[in-house]
Amino acid sequence: MSISNSRGVASGAKGVLGVAPPSRAWLDRLAQAQQHLAAGRHSGVDALLRPTLAHPLLRPEAENLLAIAAILAGDAAAATGHARAAIQAQPNDARFHFTLGRAFKTAGDLDAAEAAYRQALAAQPGYAEALVSLGIVLKTRGDADAAIDCYDQAIALRPGLAVAHANRANALALRAVLSAEQARDDPPTDEVLEAHAWAVALEPRNAALQRHHGTLLMRARRRLEAAHAFNLALAEQRGDVEACLCLGFCLRGLGDELLARELYEKWLAENPPQAAVMRALAAVLTRTGQNDEARRWAEQAAALDLDPYSLIQLGHTLLQSRRLEDSLATCWRAVALSGQRSSIYPTLLIGMNYLHEDPQPIFDAHAEFGQRLSASAAPSSPRPPWRALAPGERLRVGYVSGDFVRHSVSYFIGGLLQHHDAARFEITCYDNLGRGDDVTERLKACAHRWVDCEGLPDENLRRRIQDDGIHILIDLAGHTSSSRVLMFGLGVAPLQMSYLGYPTISGVPSIDFRITDDVIDPGDMPPLASEQPLTLGRCMFCYRPDEAPPIGPPPVRAAGHITFGSFNNIAKLSDHTLQLWAQAMNAVPGSRLLLKSSSMAQASNRENIERFMAAHGVTPDRLSLRPWVKAKESHLELYNEVDIALDPFPYNGATTTCEALWMGVPVVTRRGRTHTSRMGASILSAIGRRDWVTTSDADYVATVAQVAADVDALADWRRQARAVLAQSPLLDASGFTRAFESALERGWVLAGQRRAQALVTA
Repeated sequence: MSISNSRGVASGAKGVLGVAPPSRAWLDRLAQAQQHLAAGRHSGVDALLRPTLAHPLLRPEAENLLAIAAILAGDAAAATGHARAAIQAQPNDARFHFTLGRAFKTAGDLDAAEAAYRQALAAQPGYAEALVSLGIVLKTRGDADAAIDCYDQAIALRPGLAVAHANRANALALRAVLSAEQARDDPPTDEVLEAHAWAVALEPRNAALQRHHGTLLMRARRRLEAAHAFNLALAEQRGDVEACLCLGFCLRGLGDELLARELYEKWLAENPPQAAVMRALAAVLTRTGQNDEARRWAEQAAALDLDPYSLIQLGHTLLQSRRLEDSLATCWRAVALSGQRSSIYPTLLIGMNYLHEDPQPIFDAHAEFGQRLSASAAPSSPRPPWRALAPGERLRVGYVSGDFVRHSVSYFIGGLLQHHDAARFEITCYDNLGRGDDVTERLKACAHRWVDCEGLPDENLRRRIQDDGIHILIDLAGHTSSSRVLMFGLGVAPLQMSYLGYPTISGVPSIDFRITDDVIDPGDMPPLASEQPLTLGRCMFCYRPDEAPPIGPPPVRAAGHITFGSFNNIAKLSDHTLQLWAQAMNAVPGSRLLLKSSSMAQASNRENIERFMAAHGVTPDRLSLRPWVKAKESHLELYNEVDIALDPFPYNGATTTCEALWMGVPVVTRRGRTHTSRMGASILSAIGRRDWVTTSDADYVATVAQVAADVDALADWRRQARAVLAQSPLLDASGFTRAFESALERGWVLAGQRRAQALVTA
């Protein structure tokens, strides 16, 4: 702590202010108070300083010291009052503005704290402590680069300032995480890589050189080689946090979550606590269903070094622990802590869909995100203007996604890419994952152009898309992982749309249309200037299964009881969902429920569900809670143990619904008022089974009981399901593509009409 002194409080003061200098006793009181505070003691300071407030020369200094004492006591209101009184008496004293900043920081008001620290620096530009404190505020908001700049300035002024070095290390760790997750520069050239490889060969035990080589290889998307370089760097410097984080990122990118987990655990066991590594470990544990352990690490990370990213990771872990309200509260706190940085919103926005049954709060949160994005997005050039196509010119369409792999999105986008009319449309896929599989190779063959853009900065990708001459750019990811939704905020293409990968609006103001259907978007959603619904006139989903395991008989015939099932993400199992399912099970005596998700590997999650269901009349012996099955075929075959699939509410299944139907399992859905609560209705309507769509809790339970009562009908559906699906719009890839292309052309015409109208009213 830096404690102010009473420099110059008596010297020459009477001639200036017309008052007598303070007595020696009062100066001693001031010195004693400073000593107390320097030792971190605040008790007794008030008694020492109160008498000195009566002297006009000592009052500013005394008020400042009282503010510091209040900060130590955790009394932010008193601290703010005293600091402001000191500033009122001496407005140009940088120390008093610095203390006011600390008071606001104690109160949690980062905006006011930042303003006070900047005022201190305006009064005294070389104020190292103020630079450090400003850096802490910026780092707390998640702005690692700006924070590091502050720490560097402070260190240049005072090389021995330990607090600057310590905080700089924390900010560097944060930047390592962010740099790994989103590369900061263009990929290096082969010439650069070869030159650096030669340097590494000359000094193979130089840890810094190996780490930098790994960074270059990572930016070149050569992750296996990058992982080797980072591993060599760690072998030389086992405490290198940047090398640890980047190696972990490479391992995760290569699909080896287990090895990444072992790396983080080993590093934390051998080194002092580091929040960034704890947070990375929590992320891996959450993805593999180890939610309890993940939550402990996320909480430790937030306690050790609070920033929005720690809270967001904790919020994500809570989401996968069926603690929806706690998750959203934590995510809102992260957004507030960041100063509403647009990059902090995604987990919050996704979480809103799992809990809310009213579309208004969902739309409000996305609109708020859009406002923040508009305030922060500053493209280097304006959005390309719309223009009429020349005769015979093809519409150039770009799809942006990180899910061009074996993923839910690929089951719906594959048929569209395959059946696009090459005479009318030129297709470019912008792949943001950085790795691929057999599905990726299949999809590549359907596109005219394939661009690997993972790690490419938004501005660079914007330029690339514009150089490609894209007319219509379509976001397929929204706020899910591996998304580039923030780039869409730059206004990249003349016409921008969203589709498929995110279940509702993105909130991005410069996305013009949302491709949807009349069941999901019948025109009753809250008004929004952007992302106007562009309906297809048919189901917005077109499913293409890539496995067809044999369908067995209804399990009820062998088991003697109905087995319900749901293979959805545990975050979809809201209290309302479980209440509905308990009511349905109570309406079908002897029935069982099979639930499967990765988070079921956690005993606490299983116990949570068992307790909830028991409180609603369903004993644990009627539940089978299973973890995720890695093999796709095994996953589908498990549907042979299910008689009827129960759709969650308010976040319906989509891929899981299609998979259940493909395996001959009826699905009963509950239609609601949000986009997510209408996906089941859209899919079932597309296959002619509106009788499985319900609009109230009572109707849901009654329909489930009715379907369960007719075992012969269950067997009939299993025999005919695939033939029905094959003849339905749900699997009609050619017909779907024609409708989709018509929507694209209609959107292009509407964009031209909007431009003409804007010119008229300008």
